[in-house]
Parts: sequence; C-alpha cells; structure tokens
Amino acid sequence: MKNRYVGRTFIQPTQQMRELGVRLKLNPIERVVRDKRIIMVDDSIVRGTTSKQIVEMMRAAGAKEVHLVVASPPTAHSCYYGIDTSRREELIASTKSIEDIRSFIGADSLHYLSMEGMIKAMKDDTAFFCSACFCGEYPIGLEAREE
Repeated sequence: MKNRYVGRTFIQPTQQMRELGVRLKLNPIERVVRDKRIIMVDDSIVRGTTSKQIVEMMRAAGAKEVHLVVASPPTAHSCYYGIDTSRREELIASTKSIEDIRSFIGADSLHYLSMEGMIKAMKDDTAFFCSACFCGEYPIGLEAREE
C-alpha cells in the first residue's frame, strides 16, 4: 500500500531520511504478499537503497520470491538537467553490474529496459530526448555546466 502523502524518497538529503521515507511511504499487505511470487515494477533504481528496503519488506511480509523490473536503463551517470541524482559515485549502476545490483538489493531477479527498447518505445523520436543519465553522452559539454 502506498502512502500518497510522502514524496520522492531518492531526493532526500541523507540516507537516514531516505530510509524513513520509504518506511512511511510503502507498507506491504501481508495477506496479499504471503507465499506469493512478487514482481515489482519501478521507474528507476538510483542508489539501490530504496529497492533494497522494498525487497526486504516483501520478504518480511512472507513473499516467496521477489523479482524487480525497471522501466528504464540503468542510471549510471549524473543528471544536470533537472533531476537531482547526486554524485555519480552514489549511483549504484555507475560501479556495479546488473548482477551485483540484484545481489545488493536481494531480489531473485532484476531486469532493466534496454536503451534500444527505450528508444523504440519513444518511437525513435529522440531529437528532444536526453539519455545522458543512462549513456553518459551529454548534449551540452560538462565544462559549460561548471560555470
């Protein structure tokens, strides 16, 4: 069950605040989860700590298996164009393989949308589409950002 009054947790300034936000925002319904194979869909994984907590909550509620499907490619590069994704070193996909991320969050499986799949979903209309946080190719040089 999602508490609609708690906003995005990944933008909280400290890890402690992010973890508290997840516990306040999401609560598994044990009678629904117990002994089930759960497939969760999320828009992205930034640091991995939110996904890890959610997987742990599902297991504590009795889920038999927990699988995670992410509707974007791995976020491996910082975004300088409107999404506060912190330093690159904090982005889990910048230093870990998909298997390492799966292991860290404790899921039985982890699947991301491929870059090709995302572009295809955009109907190849990428003229105004920035994918720098996924591929590291910024439309404006980083030196311009530092001014």
